[in-house]
Amino acid sequence: MSFTILCTFVLTFYVVIWFFDSFFKSCMHYPYYAFLDGTGLKVGIFNFSWTTTACNRFIYRWSKNLNKILKKWFAFGYIFTIGIFLPFALWTLLSFIFEHFYETIQINSVPEVKAVLPGVNIPASDFWVYFLAIGFCSMFHEIGHAAAAAQEDVQLIAISVYVFTIIPIAFVQLNTEHLNSLTIAKKLKIYCAGVWHNIALAFLALLLFFSAPVLFSLVYQTDVGVRVTSFSHDSPLQGARGLEDNDVILSINDCTVKNYNDWSYCLRVAHDRFGICTSAEYIAQNDEIMMETIKENDVVECCRKDDLYGFCFEYMEPKTIVDSALPGQYSCLKPRDMIKGKLLKCTEPNGYTCPRNMHCLKPSLNNQTYLIIIERKDNNAVLYLGLPYDIHSSVFVDQYFPRSSIFSFFSPSQFEKLLRYIFIFSMGIGFINVLPCYGTDGHHIARSIIQWLAVYLNKNGDFITFFTVFTVVVGTGITVPILIYLFYRAIYIDGY
Repeated sequence: MSFTILCTFVLTFYVVIWFFDSFFKSCMHYPYYAFLDGTGLKVGIFNFSWTTTACNRFIYRWSKNLNKILKKWFAFGYIFTIGIFLPFALWTLLSFIFEHFYETIQINSVPEVKAVLPGVNIPASDFWVYFLAIGFCSMFHEIGHAAAAAQEDVQLIAISVYVFTIIPIAFVQLNTEHLNSLTIAKKLKIYCAGVWHNIALAFLALLLFFSAPVLFSLVYQTDVGVRVTSFSHDSPLQGARGLEDNDVILSINDCTVKNYNDWSYCLRVAHDRFGICTSAEYIAQNDEIMMETIKENDVVECCRKDDLYGFCFEYMEPKTIVDSALPGQYSCLKPRDMIKGKLLKCTEPNGYTCPRNMHCLKPSLNNQTYLIIIERKDNNAVLYLGLPYDIHSSVFVDQYFPRSSIFSFFSPSQFEKLLRYIFIFSMGIGFINVLPCYGTDGHHIARSIIQWLAVYLNKNGDFITFFTVFTVVVGTGITVPILIYLFYRAIYIDGY
């Protein structure tokens, strides 16, 4: 599913619900409005929402039953949020600004910050996982506020879920009078509870992600390679001489692939240039070099133009052997035949050395092309000329092999994918909400901290108003343009 198809689907969905909403409001006015009031549904342009009070009593009882545990939980949470996560978020934001807008300043070890959009920098087919993950993270955030408010006997009016295009957002409505009557510390516990829940959820998802191979080890086998599950519509690896569904990949350029982490690592190191150790006997029997070699764009062509399978290789001189073939000599050979027995690499770090009676032959390629040799179980190796990124972005693999066919309908990889998105979105929601930006929890957190300072410094209400407005205006003025820039970059720069 491409980004265009996803946008068409979303547009069609909203046109349909807008049409029926308009139709029922015109033709079934009173019954339809009674239905909307009874269910809490509202339909708007590219958005709809649902409000309910059904969970209020359950949250209140649950919070009171776990009173002692939750008091310590939220007390620690607001200290962690203000003392550690808020400084971390501000440092990350400022580091991002300096690194991206001031070329003279280079900051190392800055966490990667980018917008995540289905069909742009993640597969559009992941839309439902994307939607579920961001919806769950948003709900868990608001449950934190609701439970913390119930701890302090603040009335919970309703819980709402608002969906704008493909982004679900949850929020709770609290009794403002009850909330404002609390002490500053108690208000901070409630305001920080959402961010604290996001941090806890993110680390729980991370823990489950790394534990998944152990948790599923009874019914799934791992560390035996990765299995090809599907391809993108434009994948260059499909075809008669490419990969096939259910192929088990064992290595890439002689880099052993046992699991998904190995798969990613081996594709990353596939950018390293290498040669193939080839026997002198094989070269003598199979060399089809032309009498005259041609050099175009710093690439030597020594095979006939109609030779579809031959490739030009350059002899690399081992640094430890003086009487070997000199660089600048070439041979035209078929790489598929060269690796039929076993791929034996020779690289520059090890001095391009090969066993006795073998030569190191490096493929003659430009700087944008790499020879990638993918070895499969019970099948011939696949040779690909191109970029490792093309393989990573167009071939989808699974590291889990069901021990019985009964479990073949489900793969823990889907569970891992959901956990990855939960971690990303939970940290993202927490990050945005802790910043002093208008409309976020950070707005209220900043105001409460300033109120605390005003009490400590014995300042009046004007001090609180001025510095709250100043902090929120500056925070909004920095955060909103950066968010716009991140989405612009994801769509128009990184998306190409």
